[in-house]
Amino acid sequence: MQSEQFTHNIRKKRVMSTDGKIIGQIKNISFDTETGQLQTLIVRPDPGFDTSGYKVENDSIYLPFEAVKDITDFIVVDRYMLRQ
Repeated sequence: MQSEQFTHNIRKKRVMSTDGKIIGQIKNISFDTETGQLQTLIVRPDPGFDTSGYKVENDSIYLPFEAVKDITDFIVVDRYMLRQ
């Protein structure tokens, strides 16, 4: 139930890197069904955001949940943990 509540709270939030660049908006989240541990943020990139160097599938950027540093009005992710 906690993952469900958390997922609902961050749905549609915008994602920003620690250097202040807007990456995009949350599209979906993947998690481990056995443990409930969040694994990946699936982000719809902002127009003009350079996705080269990121894991991209089906027009979405896949970011590891470990990169999340803060969740306020934005989801702030560590830019050093993002690139492949």
